Amino acid sequence: MSDLVPSNSFDGMQAFLQKVAGAIRDLRSSLEANDMDRLPAALDLTNVALDAINDYPGGAEKLKQDIQQFSGEQKKVLLSLLDEASVNHQINGDLIRLAMQRSAAMQSFIAQQAPSATYDSEGGVPGSVGGVLSRKV
Repeated sequence: MSDLVPSNSFDGMQAFLQKVAGAIRDLRSSLEANDMDRLPAALDLTNVALDAINDYPGGAEKLKQDIQQFSGEQKKVLLSLLDEASVNHQINGDLIRLAMQRSAAMQSFIAQQAPSATYDSEGGVPGSVGGVLSRKV
């Protein structure tokens, strides 16, 4: 997709934006479904899509300017694809942050359940040599 530079025609621009929006949408559905098998390919495809936007001659701002040259209905179609990609990209960031928080919480929960996470009946700390807590604590 990064080697695909959209033509200045409506059809070329629409095909380009559909591929970009589709890749980002696919990542969102993978994240929402917690589909770890599909996730690596979806991430790779999304990175390629975002690179394609960044590699657009003049960058993302020039892409927006080029979209403005089209007539009312065509412009509306192209801007809706771009908006869809933008919203899904923001949601993907939120979903990734939530997944990281969930992972950290699960790791913490598992660590707390481990036998080494508690003190023994004499106040000692398992795994430490002669480690006894003060009885005043």
